[in-house]
Amino acid sequence: MIKFRSRTFIALISLLVVVLIGLGILLGQFFKYNFLDTLNDKIKVEIWWLLSAGFGTAIIVTVILGIRITTRYTKPIKAATEVAIELAHGNYRARTTVNRLNDTGMLGSSINMLAENLQELTKVRDMQQDRLSALIENMGAGLILIDSRGYINLINKGYIDIFHINPSEYLNKQYYEVVEYEEICQLIAEVFRTEQKVSKQLHLPLQIERKYFIVYGVPIIGANNVWKGVLLVFHDISEIKKLEQMRKDFVANVSHELKTPVTSIKGFTETLLDGAMNNKETLQSFLSIILKESDRLQSLIQDLLELSKIEQQGFRLNIQSIDLYSLLKDVLKLLEGKANTKNIQFEFHCKLNQVRIKGDLDRLKQVFINLINNAITYTPGDGVVSINLLDSDGKVRISVKDTGVGISKEDIPRIFERFYRVDRARSRNSGGTGLGLAIVKHLMEAHHGSISVKSKLGEGSEFIIELPKEVILKDGES
Repeated sequence: MIKFRSRTFIALISLLVVVLIGLGILLGQFFKYNFLDTLNDKIKVEIWWLLSAGFGTAIIVTVILGIRITTRYTKPIKAATEVAIELAHGNYRARTTVNRLNDTGMLGSSINMLAENLQELTKVRDMQQDRLSALIENMGAGLILIDSRGYINLINKGYIDIFHINPSEYLNKQYYEVVEYEEICQLIAEVFRTEQKVSKQLHLPLQIERKYFIVYGVPIIGANNVWKGVLLVFHDISEIKKLEQMRKDFVANVSHELKTPVTSIKGFTETLLDGAMNNKETLQSFLSIILKESDRLQSLIQDLLELSKIEQQGFRLNIQSIDLYSLLKDVLKLLEGKANTKNIQFEFHCKLNQVRIKGDLDRLKQVFINLINNAITYTPGDGVVSINLLDSDGKVRISVKDTGVGISKEDIPRIFERFYRVDRARSRNSGGTGLGLAIVKHLMEAHHGSISVKSKLGEGSEFIIELPKEVILKDGES
């Protein structure tokens, strides 16, 4: 149907052209043979009117046909051209108007279909680009991309946070000009040289600390073995290394702590069996030492079991309403005798006679006994141990402050580690197992609270506990 209309239209145009050519030839013949001179004036006028009317009609028809051609063919083609230019410039939302199902209409429909497909492909590409960007920025590791010429093309947020660098100083720069660590530059050079994956563990200084990293260097090779560059991924394993070292220290410390009382018990027992038991005074002295070492061994084992129990996933608190004011009063009465032996004075400050929270009574009592007992142990005679209880919106704050020997700045970050002692000889002689503060820390975490310490060597220490009034339990806790 469309082809038939096109052919009819072309035939009409051709007929009009033939008529115009015929009229032109006829008029030329009239002038050639002076045919008009033989006619009278009236007939001349009629012939001129007839020719003028014919030419005028031909011109009008030509104009109408031209307008129709412009409307039907030229304008749609121009509109389609403009849309094609917009598509070439990346504007995939551009569309052309389709009024008829002719050849130009089919052209406009095809361009619109192409634009829709391009727009859909662009949406898919943008979505994939956003997903890739989100993955790169939040992958939990540092990433740096270097092209085949050694220029840095991309660094992610993880790398920026790890090395605290300014991206503008790195991007589009040679890696060996901006990367400060020789170990990293050597790893990159090795990947470039061997075109193989390289994995190394690096120990790098970052500001005031040193961190461990596993660094993976991967060559990027495209189609037809075209060299694209190198991708480096940095995984921070400092915490894993720290836990590994703590495990080693724990095994070594447990072995040492168990070895001391066991060796003493065995040695004194062998001495008694060798004949010392016949001396009553020696027997009584040795048996007292054996009992003391046995108590110490039993205390160590109990603390180990207690710590293991607290750290287990199924550990549960017996939550109830507690009056902290009364609890602290009870703890001070329990430790009053030990304080009196060293002439240490207790100072208890609280503006209220009742401060109620939700928590485990026995566990919190264990925490405060441990902290106040430590304050008494490490405070010289005639010292002061102050306990302050403050009630604020949603939280309570308890501080235990002493006038004792204090803790050095270097030791403060490690005092909550298992078996860590500031003064090993003095701590062991005081009967401590080195696990008390580790237990306190875990109990505070179980109550969703926190513990911190302020101390200066020779000026005493202050342990500060903050507890929520309501303990939000996780699934499986009670």
